[in-house]
Amino acid sequence: MLTAKLGIAPLSTEIIEAVFRYSHSREKELMVIVSKNQVDYVRGYVNGWTTREFRKFIEKNKKAHSQSNIKLCRDHCGPGFNGKYDIEDAYRTIEEDIANGFDLIHIDFCHFKGNAREKLVASRKTIEHCLNLNSDIKLEVGSDGNSSSRNTLNSLEEVEEEISFFKTFCDPEFYVVQTGSLVRRGRQAGSFNKELVEEIASFIYREGIKLKEHNADYLSKEEILQRKDLVDAMNIAPQLGTVQTRLVLDKCLQYGVDCNDFLNIVYKGNRWKKWVDGAKSIDRILSAQIAGHYHYTSDEYIRIIDRLNKREDMHEGIIDSIMKVIDHYENCQ
Repeated sequence: MLTAKLGIAPLSTEIIEAVFRYSHSREKELMVIVSKNQVDYVRGYVNGWTTREFRKFIEKNKKAHSQSNIKLCRDHCGPGFNGKYDIEDAYRTIEEDIANGFDLIHIDFCHFKGNAREKLVASRKTIEHCLNLNSDIKLEVGSDGNSSSRNTLNSLEEVEEEISFFKTFCDPEFYVVQTGSLVRRGRQAGSFNKELVEEIASFIYREGIKLKEHNADYLSKEEILQRKDLVDAMNIAPQLGTVQTRLVLDKCLQYGVDCNDFLNIVYKGNRWKKWVDGAKSIDRILSAQIAGHYHYTSDEYIRIIDRLNKREDMHEGIIDSIMKVIDHYENCQ
């Protein structure tokens, strides 16, 4: 059984190192949760890594931080998350993940092109494929797509039906519940429905499954405490990229480093549109803050970091900022 309460997306090399340093120094188990867009058997946007290359970097950090306890997790493994709807693509991801020692795989078929029954059948086949490859692999089921168009909470009846189905052939570690959290424009725009989550949690616990919340970014201490004894684990992702990018842009302002080329490529890349609900245009600074992490491998970003490193150690500054975010969540749970 996993004891980690926080899942952290590896949006940059600095974020990964921060996770290992924190785990090592505080003796905390943490989860690294990686999506198919970030890292996959084909290259993702995080450092251009394949799964195998990503694993090598993980091993390097594990050796450097010998007391760390990091669980490697696949987030949202299913058709459609990278624009590919072929189930074989999900199978390839699973096969490469298990070959590279992943601890948990989240099976998510919310984008599957079929009816509800067909979705469950396809999910079952995929989970059975995981278990055939590694009978000890931990599983996460359920979905929360961080979309305002479908940001309705699970009903208790829906949860009972899905859990009953999954329990006939596997024992999930986590079930993802749509708690009401929603990330938009670099902030938490959702509303936690404690009453309904309490009902769902009561049922899930009786089934021996833990409750997972996605999109838990930007929560205050008070908001995290609302979830105490209800939410067993949370995932955070875009907040970490926003923290890193804001720090870099602030240092550019402090030292007079021109960042316009970076702002332009982020804006023109249009990845910010995922986080602003239909806006045709937004401020370039805001677009960089919420989508800059998609462009950390760009020449424009690398040039900025090279110039800033002549003034101070940006690597250490970014790691320190990320560790403070991790500490905020760990200390409030």
